[in-house]
Amino acid sequence: MTSLVHELSETELDRVCGGELDMISLQSMMTQRHMAVQLTTTMLRAMNDTTSTIIRNIGK
Repeated sequence: MTSLVHELSETELDRVCGGELDMISLQSMMTQRHMAVQLTTTMLRAMNDTTSTIIRNIGK
């Protein structure tokens, strides 16, 4: 009986640790996604600013 309890405890511990590792992996992917979106937004804003400046200069 004790070995069965010990075996079940180890299995549950493996599940909990595995779940925590999955959450850490998910959090890392979400951070990478956020950084990619932020970088893209910054690049698009810079391109828009450049285009606006060119258009303003043409009108002068």
